[in-house]
Amino acid sequence: PTNRGEITIKYDPSIVNEAARNLSIWRFSGNAWTNLGGTVNTTRKTVTAPFDGFGYYAVFQLRYTYNDIAGHPFARDHLNLMLSRGIMNAKSSSTGEFGSYDNITRGEFATMMVKILDLPLNYDIDRLTFDDVPPVDLSPLWDYRYIETAVRAGIVMGRAPRLFVPAGPITREEAAVMIAGARNMKLGTQEKDLPRLQKMFTDSGSIDYYAIPAVTAVARAGIIQGRPNTMT
Repeated sequence: PTNRGEITIKYDPSIVNEAARNLSIWRFSGNAWTNLGGTVNTTRKTVTAPFDGFGYYAVFQLRYTYNDIAGHPFARDHLNLMLSRGIMNAKSSSTGEFGSYDNITRGEFATMMVKILDLPLNYDIDRLTFDDVPPVDLSPLWDYRYIETAVRAGIVMGRAPRLFVPAGPITREEAAVMIAGARNMKLGTQEKDLPRLQKMFTDSGSIDYYAIPAVTAVARAGIIQGRPNTMT
């Protein structure tokens, strides 16, 4: 097809709704299966996902998880959902660990954002933006195609001219800036938002000036939380 389409596949109606939330559509092409994610409709017993190529399609169910997901005290269901949708990959499948307690890198977060937003990949292998994001598989957690798509969509920026630092840990304010940009959130000004942040968080003074509107917008939307400022 020349344009993206949608595919809807019915799943086994005997699967209970709680388990159905971890269903996704996979595509077999080029001797490999690719997770397309999808939206589950438990009333109609269907999964719907976008597609942009021919191949074999099937509904797969998450029937296993990782040690550090199964034992996670509060995020188990969320982590399983991200895993089943193909939004996050395990850090090392050979060790039985997903990497639940590891820091997320800038490259991984950018890749996740593109997948969550379901953005069509937009890249030119001969005209890549960053010198340190080559068109090779350097990590199972991020992909140069997704980073390039994110920067072309205006979701991310580099840390220096032509340097993205994909393996560097992402800061919370950097994540807030990416989220605000990805969701096209209405941002205020530094002057008006700084007093709001000072009332929210005790470490508001450590937030970079450029990130103040984004952090304020994302925090007020309830997307991220911190330790509240109980002194004001």
